[in-house]
Amino acid sequence: MKKLFFLFFIAIALNSFSQNGRMNQQVSGVEFYFGKKEYVPATVQLTNGKTLMGEVQDFDSPNIIEIRDFGFKPSDLENDINYNRKKIRFRKNAEDTSIQISADSINYITHFDIETKEIKEFKRLKILRTKNNGEIEETDRIVFLPLIKKDSINFYGYNMIAQGKYVRTVFYLNNSKDNLAINPLDFSIMDLFKNQNEIGKEVVNAIKHVTNDCPEFQKILDQKMDVSEEMKKDAIQKYQKMQSDVNEGKKNLKTKKEKREFESTVFANYYLEPFIKLTESYKTMCK
Repeated sequence: MKKLFFLFFIAIALNSFSQNGRMNQQVSGVEFYFGKKEYVPATVQLTNGKTLMGEVQDFDSPNIIEIRDFGFKPSDLENDINYNRKKIRFRKNAEDTSIQISADSINYITHFDIETKEIKEFKRLKILRTKNNGEIEETDRIVFLPLIKKDSINFYGYNMIAQGKYVRTVFYLNNSKDNLAINPLDFSIMDLFKNQNEIGKEVVNAIKHVTNDCPEFQKILDQKMDVSEEMKKDAIQKYQKMQSDVNEGKKNLKTKKEKREFESTVFANYYLEPFIKLTESYKTMCK
């Protein structure tokens, strides 16, 4: 992995935040989409290695969140997002008596989403966070998060929209060897007024924590980083080009839902690409 690319991914992240943050600063509140509160066919993998096949209730947690206030960090939402459930109601079939399974005994829950025609995976994760001094600490937050991308370093999270438009993807990095996860970009829009070197350090520390089983990769992360004005300008231009492509693509779609999902998918892929390439470098170096 080249140092230049590593610098560029931070430029993309910060400038994407600042561009999207200008969409609406007036409204307040948060709206959650939780799906239907009914039983869905699912597979439950327990921490003891056993697998249960049947149905789980009310587990179509939101993968899209409508925000109306940019003055909070993504972690501020965790108390209200319904990801932190303590028990899961499970039954083998509609004729079976349901039981409650402690969340602590669950590793994964996988189910088929009828609306999106996709298989969704939720993993129980203990959330880490970066303190003001840049150190990483464990929180008391244990949540189920939907899978975005599965690999040596997993991506879990969801999309945020405002007034029907994509704002950002909240994602957590998780080393596949454990059940810990951290959001390397747990910033509010207001945090962008902080020293960008401080922000960059916090991002690097989060990535270092997830990849701390590979000293070779850690050496790359320890390199001094400087984001030039040229790189920022290039990031903004690429962002604006992608926005134009999204607007053109939406013209061929009919419903608001189709347009929203198309926009969220394109933006999320663009937004996560630098981090995915970074973790792929980790995988190559740390086999």
